[in-house]
Amino acid sequence: MLFDLTIIGFGVIGVETLHGIKKALIKKKNKKKIRIAVIEKDLNNVPGGVAYSTKKSKFGYFNNPLRLSHKDFIKWFKKKKNKKSIINFSKTNKSYNLETWVRNNELKLSQNFDEYKEIYLPRLIYSFFLKEKIIDFLNSKRKLNISVKFFKGEVIDLRKKKVYALFPKKLFESTNLNFNKHKIKFTKKKSSNLDKLTSKKIILGIGLVPPKKIKEIINFNNNNYIWDFYSSGGTHNLIKKINLINSKKRKIIKLVFIGNKAGLLETMQELETLINIKRIPIKITCISKNTLTLQKAERSKKFDTFKYKFFTKKNISKISKAEKIYELLRKEFNYAKKLKFNKYDVWTNILKDKIMTLSYNRLTQLEKKKYNQLIFPLIRNITRYTYPETVSSKNRLLKRKKINFIKDKVTLIIKNKNNISLKTKSNKLIVSDIVINVSGPVNILENKKEIKLVSAIRKLTTKVNKTGFSPNNNFMLEIGLYIPGTLANNFNPGRQTIIKAITNNAHKVSRNIFN
Repeated sequence: MLFDLTIIGFGVIGVETLHGIKKALIKKKNKKKIRIAVIEKDLNNVPGGVAYSTKKSKFGYFNNPLRLSHKDFIKWFKKKKNKKSIINFSKTNKSYNLETWVRNNELKLSQNFDEYKEIYLPRLIYSFFLKEKIIDFLNSKRKLNISVKFFKGEVIDLRKKKVYALFPKKLFESTNLNFNKHKIKFTKKKSSNLDKLTSKKIILGIGLVPPKKIKEIINFNNNNYIWDFYSSGGTHNLIKKINLINSKKRKIIKLVFIGNKAGLLETMQELETLINIKRIPIKITCISKNTLTLQKAERSKKFDTFKYKFFTKKNISKISKAEKIYELLRKEFNYAKKLKFNKYDVWTNILKDKIMTLSYNRLTQLEKKKYNQLIFPLIRNITRYTYPETVSSKNRLLKRKKINFIKDKVTLIIKNKNNISLKTKSNKLIVSDIVINVSGPVNILENKKEIKLVSAIRKLTTKVNKTGFSPNNNFMLEIGLYIPGTLANNFNPGRQTIIKAITNNAHKVSRNIFN
């Protein structure tokens, strides 16, 4: 079965690609029908994908306030009916623990209060927004002369001759997407399943890859090692495991986190609730190569008075080297610190004014490549901020000695019947009830068994390094193969919020293909 375009993954990139196609074709009349295939590994994650679905993103929050999101989402949020649906969901779905969030943000959720821009939304709310976009596209596809077929399946191999051939882990299951004004639902078709699809063009819309696999010794089939935190269900999955162990009335439940960035912080509020409110005895250990974690996205009281000293129009106009952007940023931070500003005061202004994008656009193609591979990771390391409440919970647990940080590296995981043992680089042996790997995505060059599709793409291109694949400015890696998401090392040079960057990239890809 040959398609004009196949979208792998129906999360943000998949939905926004369809939305971008609609915008690109809205003024055109297609004489020839455009055939599109959408492949999604887990239909329960639609809409939203792993990061934003109501199932997988339970208890997760955006790392940045609403004002840093893209205009379409802000406009959607401002509508009274959408705020009402958010409040209703929060109050009627008690298991999501959103009552406190609603109570703390009632004023910001009111229609006429401008401080809604500072609200930190639960991530699952984005699935409401994406659902409307899906329904809108499906309502318009006939007028645009587009046919869309949906398949359940996991692509593990991709080959190219005249067209691309996609191969599944098992089979591609053909599904129907039924919808009405309020919801969408997938149902399995009676037609036979497929062992291959072919397509002229491919858009890869998978999200973050999982952590690098650590060597395991399996003495017993113990499922309390969480390797891929987000796709396994995130904090919700962890809580279920804790409650199960607690029901057996054991004394102290030992948790070990491998890594200490976003995944660790996402669990902190719920773990604090389990410890303080439900009185479950939990001891948390965090093993990481460094003890630095994400910082609070918190403005100081004098935020509005901040003025740039180094990122001035004059200095930006002189930028020609990638290193200069990093140098000016460090100087701006040091200058602000002397004047008693928070670093986040500087960073949130830089994002608002698109300083990183303006600076990046001053570079030659060679310097942009250098920036993407060498400078961008340095900037990212010093500009990682998150929802303040998660950091506050972590700090309170730290103060009460409920969490302990160890500077080390896990080299071996030993699964036993009643526990999991971890061996570290310094030859320590740490015993735990539950182990959660939140060490971050595996290096693209080191990816072997983690994501087979990534390995398959590597066979099709030489444009890759440890920071990711290197597509062109339109996010085309090879002819007809587009990568607008986090697997591309140039997906977000301006350091916008990830959701804003991948949305803009998906629209750019759609325009490039259909214009």
